[in-house]
Formats: sequence, C-alpha cells, structure tokens
Amino acid sequence: MNYGPHIYNSLSPEAQREQLRRKQAKIEKKTHRIRLNRIVAIFAIIFVVLGVQIAIKVSQTARINNQVKAEKENLTKVKKTANNLKTKRQNLNDPNYVAKLIRYKFYYSKSNENVYNVHERNDND
Repeated sequence: MNYGPHIYNSLSPEAQREQLRRKQAKIEKKTHRIRLNRIVAIFAIIFVVLGVQIAIKVSQTARINNQVKAEKENLTKVKKTANNLKTKRQNLNDPNYVAKLIRYKFYYSKSNENVYNVHERNDND
C-alpha cells in the first residue's frame, strides 16, 4: 500500500491541522535541542579557554613569586657583603687595626719584639 501525499486528503481538515501542528512541534523541539546544544558547546568552549588562561596566569604568578623570593635572598646576601666591606673599610682608617692586620697576615714585628707561631689545635688532632 502506498500512503503518499494523498493520505492527507482522506483526513478531515481538523485532523490535517493537528498532524501539521505535531510535525511543526517536532521540528521546533529538534531546533530548540540543536540551539541548546550549540549554546552549551559555546559556553563549554569559553569555560575551557578561560580556565586555561587562568591556569597559565597562576603558573606565571608562581614562577614570578619564586623569582622574587630568590632575588630577595640574593639582595640580602649582597647587603650583608656590602655591610662587611663597609666595616672593613672603616677599620682600615684605624691605625691600630691596620698594624694588627699587618702583624697577623705578614708576620711583621716591631724591633725587639718576638713573634711566636702557635699551632691551633683542631678536634681532629
């Protein structure tokens, strides 16, 4: 049996309208489902892109914070070295310190002064 286009002709006009309305409702439902899927997909893509950007920024921030921490430690060491050098420079202006330093490093002695080398005892001796 062939139920082609002439099937609508055998139905009453009200039945034809009802069948057409059901068909349109199916088409609208399918269209709404497709639109909803597209909207969900777009939001998912946006969410993923923003999530990746946030992850990258968090990683960059952590790396920069580690660099800052390392540079602060380096700055502390440099300041300590600068303070030691400043103290040494100030000590070099003191004649007593300079004389003591020369005696210690170069074994220099005044006339009629005896210098004795005393071996320092280590825990290993």
